[in-house]
Amino acid sequence: MLSGKRILAVEDSRTIKLQLRMILEREGVKLSETGSEWGMLSKIEEYGVIVDLIIMDLVLNGENGLELIAKLKTNPKYKDIPIMILTDKVELGTIMKAKQLGIKCYLKKPIRKAALISRLEKLLEAPGTEIALNE
Repeated sequence: MLSGKRILAVEDSRTIKLQLRMILEREGVKLSETGSEWGMLSKIEEYGVIVDLIIMDLVLNGENGLELIAKLKTNPKYKDIPIMILTDKVELGTIMKAKQLGIKCYLKKPIRKAALISRLEKLLEAPGTEIALNE
């Protein structure tokens, strides 16, 4: 299901990016990585191809992941790209703000391979479906 999909990870931790790369490349995913808004916008259309999905950390160096999501969701070109939040901040207020932005999928760090793959597959199959936090 994930093979051949183009996924962008917006994450500033080298360790997390390495984990994502190790897991997702084994699944056949074409993974791009960045740790900033500028990198995110340039990588989304790398070589003129929109990504299939974005994995977004909420706490980036000097940037707020929710603000970056809001920018994507207000741009007609990017608003339909599914986004999964990957974070260690799972607070009710943050989840509610993310839901208001249309986010349906969350994964709490540390990364568990089976949970990551399962959520990504479900999000790609049915982007509008709510995926339970503890699923």
